[in-house]
Amino acid sequence: MSYLLLRIPRLLVLTGLAALGSPVPGLAQVMEGRLAVQVSDPSGGAIPALVRLAGRSPEFVATVTADETGQAVLKRLRPGQYRLTVSHAGFEDLSRRVEIRSAVPQSVQVVLEVGTPHEELTVEDSAPLLDPLQPSKAMQVGRMNLNRTPGTTLGRSTIDVVTTLPGWLLEANAVLHPRGSEYDTQYVIDGMPLYDNRSIAFAPAFENDEFEAVNVLTAGIPAEYGRRLGGVIALDTRRAERRGHHTALDLQAGGYGTWFGSMSHQFAADRTSVSLGLQAGTTDRYLDPPSIENFTNRASAGGVNARLAHDLSPRDQLTAYLRYNRTGFLVPNDLEQQAAGQRQDRRMGEMAGQIHYQRTISPRTLGSIRGMIRDLSSELWSNPLATPVHVQQDRGFREAAVVGDVTVDHHRHTLKFGGDVRINDIREAFLLSAPGELSRPDLDFQDERRSTETGLFVQDQIRLGNFATTLGVRFDTYSLLVEDTAVSPRAAVSYYVPKAEIQLFASYDRIFQPPPMENLLLSSGAPALEIDAVEGNLAVPASRAHFFEIGLRKTVANVLRIDLNHYWRTFRNYIDDDVFLNTGVSFPITFDTARIEGTEVRLELPRWRRVSSYLSYSNMLGRATSPVTGGLFIEGGEAEELRDVVERFPISQDQRNTVATRFLFDLHRRVWLGIGVRYGSGLPVELADDDDDDEGEDEEEGEAPDSGADEEHFIAPEILARVNFERARVRPNFSLDFSVGARIWEAEAQSVSVQFDVRNLTDRLNVINFNGLFSGTALAPGRLATVRLKMRF
Repeated sequence: MSYLLLRIPRLLVLTGLAALGSPVPGLAQVMEGRLAVQVSDPSGGAIPALVRLAGRSPEFVATVTADETGQAVLKRLRPGQYRLTVSHAGFEDLSRRVEIRSAVPQSVQVVLEVGTPHEELTVEDSAPLLDPLQPSKAMQVGRMNLNRTPGTTLGRSTIDVVTTLPGWLLEANAVLHPRGSEYDTQYVIDGMPLYDNRSIAFAPAFENDEFEAVNVLTAGIPAEYGRRLGGVIALDTRRAERRGHHTALDLQAGGYGTWFGSMSHQFAADRTSVSLGLQAGTTDRYLDPPSIENFTNRASAGGVNARLAHDLSPRDQLTAYLRYNRTGFLVPNDLEQQAAGQRQDRRMGEMAGQIHYQRTISPRTLGSIRGMIRDLSSELWSNPLATPVHVQQDRGFREAAVVGDVTVDHHRHTLKFGGDVRINDIREAFLLSAPGELSRPDLDFQDERRSTETGLFVQDQIRLGNFATTLGVRFDTYSLLVEDTAVSPRAAVSYYVPKAEIQLFASYDRIFQPPPMENLLLSSGAPALEIDAVEGNLAVPASRAHFFEIGLRKTVANVLRIDLNHYWRTFRNYIDDDVFLNTGVSFPITFDTARIEGTEVRLELPRWRRVSSYLSYSNMLGRATSPVTGGLFIEGGEAEELRDVVERFPISQDQRNTVATRFLFDLHRRVWLGIGVRYGSGLPVELADDDDDDEGEDEEEGEAPDSGADEEHFIAPEILARVNFERARVRPNFSLDFSVGARIWEAEAQSVSVQFDVRNLTDRLNVINFNGLFSGTALAPGRLATVRLKMRF
């Protein structure tokens, strides 16, 4: 790590000279916009007016009072269209639309006329619901909706929000799959991309309480974004918008022995804002267990985060962000392992620091540079009674990254160019023994390697009347066990039809995806250790893909928004995963090709009178084709069977129909009610000599399996009944959810609220995976009731 620290100043200089670079507001809606409002009377005198900015995509309101010079500055705004309202006693209110196009600061001059104030404008009446000049649009969930999300078990609050959006499938152990992709989710924290596997079994989880908004994009991805692009999840840390000190305390208790608590404190002054956060929790149901009894599934987690933002001058801003999170949990046993007395522990820790400097070079030009240092570790160990093997693992990486960009914003163009450098020191240690032979391990593996990734991009967003387009190209290099380079063009176009209130759009993304780093050294080095069960390996190559999408967005009376799209994706060296010798440790493999296509619908009623609601629907069909082109081959394993065979089969995430909907109704100014539904038609099951039903109809009938089969010997009949063996698919899953909330006390900015939630109200047994392709059996939670207390002061 010391080597990386020594190289950071040099990397900063080199990247800054090439082109200052950061992930962009235009794609993932990073909150970097800044609006200065100057308020005066007709004679030019300053007015300390109340300035209010409102948006509906997502629902957002920011209020600030102008100072004695009449200036008010609204910071950390997402790109989009807003309604600006300025009011002061003795003057007429002024309301106008403003557009934040990029991180380049904008200013507005407002003159209030003497007169009687108008009736207050509401968000519903005035804020636009659709941005007609944004060819690629991120789905967003803002702070107001995050406050009302149903309670869940530890580590799943942010993941649960993402799965309410179309195109996202949740597999066992909270693994997210964007449009059928494996290992292809990119998280972005305040503009800094993270490319490692963020599922809760691999890294400490993110929780909603730390963030202001969750933004998701799966198509029309600008060229500044590279590597993991099946789907991008951008998380914006909390805003400190009100002057002075403010504290929020959230407590949750619920079923499965779950409790969670978080505290955040914010301070804001003219030029400085500070945010501090603490969180901790425990649960008796962390991963998705293979048995109904939910054996050995306890977890505890805790973390701290801090953010400092300071205006060095009117043209220079500096931001620092630190976070530390740690999670420890038990790996759930199946019936056989529980009978043997097995115990497996895992522990994960992550420490990260980010720094961001930006300078307004001219009224239309902004330069930005970011740096990050991060350390992540993951440990696994077993007791002597572990079966079928005894495993110990210690892996992790230390990462240094620099990204930078320059943005030039004109009336019809927003030009950006930049680059990034990322270095990872990866380490892996793995010990495997047969039960009763712990002193004589069959495998003792240790290795350390360094990966280097660089990227350059240029892109331009063009606006001509009702037509808009984003054009760009990206160049990437990658070096670890293999070396590769790629040029990736990107294009997104849209046309807005004002009379019909319809925006038509289309996009193309060329994707270059390096191999995942998790357990990559182990899978590449194991054959050299001459283990009998290992039949060899092939270097895991980079994956390449073409993403296409067409669709439309429409608003109805500026109240309802409809999003409809159809997409298709073709892959070369499609990435999936396999399990190492029945250990539960997974490693990446690649199939020759894959094709995934689907249709998605999103209906959203952000807030109309007392009602808000959404409906998300996804239909997807995914097929991969062997042979296996990269990975480890184990005797009797699926990858070995498909090594030299050309065969077409459903991808493990091939769930044909997925639905998520929720309806919220304000019974009273302080009381609300929510009802939600989740539905999935079921994932495929890999059975010997059994073909999948290509039609994929959601049938409930199916023949019972042969109860004498070895793999079913320790599986409960209730689980077997939830599998359609005739169709080789898990039967459909369904969850009915209920919520009610009330604000029981409030005084100005202080309040106390309570929320009660019940997930899976009918206590239905939902099977996520059943010994599927490269997967084991996993069960979704049963009925889960939670109570949350929220205090603001």
